[in-house]
Amino acid sequence: MQTPGSPHLPPTFDLAREQLSVRPMGALTLQLRHFRLALQGAAAALDVVQPIAADLCVGPYADLPDADVPLSADQLARWGVTLPQVLDAAVVAGFGRPVPAAQRVESVHLFQDVRFAGTALLRPELVRGLPVDGDPVVLVPTVGDLLVGGSQDPVGLTFLARMADRLIQSPALPVSIQPVTLRGPGWVSFAWPEAAQPFADALRRRWDTLSYARQRPLLQQHYERVGPPTAVPEVGLYERDGATVTVTSLTEGVPAVLPMADLVSLVRTAGAATPVPMDRLRAVPGLLVPVPGTAPPRVYATRFPIELTR
Repeated sequence: MQTPGSPHLPPTFDLAREQLSVRPMGALTLQLRHFRLALQGAAAALDVVQPIAADLCVGPYADLPDADVPLSADQLARWGVTLPQVLDAAVVAGFGRPVPAAQRVESVHLFQDVRFAGTALLRPELVRGLPVDGDPVVLVPTVGDLLVGGSQDPVGLTFLARMADRLIQSPALPVSIQPVTLRGPGWVSFAWPEAAQPFADALRRRWDTLSYARQRPLLQQHYERVGPPTAVPEVGLYERDGATVTVTSLTEGVPAVLPMADLVSLVRTAGAATPVPMDRLRAVPGLLVPVPGTAPPRVYATRFPIELTR
């Protein structure tokens, strides 16, 4: 992926029109991108995006022969255009392309096409007419996968959550696991029905685990540069009593930025480990301090809670 504003990009907006496309993004997508750019000293090149609903947004790209280039606010300024103009041009550039065929799993429709996933968020009419029970419910777990179910189809929505759980384990760039639904002219957040909640909870735990894993090397580089030395513990996902449980660790004497998890293994200097529900750590005043701007959230442990190991 090339840096926005590179010489690969056409010098004018008119020359770029046919190469424009639109892609879905989420809070995690943008945070990973921000971390990478900050480590390169190019934070100003962060992609410009249009919010959709919840943490979903879309951003314009230039699909060049040798690279897919995200567009920054600086690049739009060079061309003398606004974000709505670029997004409209990206949608128009996709006209005439065949609409990808959807795979059907039970009552859920799966579209696997990056351009279509982004365009459908901007142009809901692309999915409004699909045969689903109730209003269309959309989930975009990765950049090239768009799932569509029905708001009045709880059984179908359980399949949707289970399919998303499988899709996010691919190497594809993650987007969001927050479903949205069509209400009137646009998208709004959608709450999982009770029947799908166990599968949605399992999806959330796996998503957070994979998200933390993607962030971890970037955060480690950050703390190595800015100091002081700070550990970035892993988070694991385990099966217990038929449910999924997330576990991380905090070691005595080691400053750490913790992921949110169900359990924290408190490791003493001598090596003894005590598993403690994270809610118990959160209940200790001043022990865990939120790290701003992290998604999924992280907290800084101000000390080792030795009293919870007794």
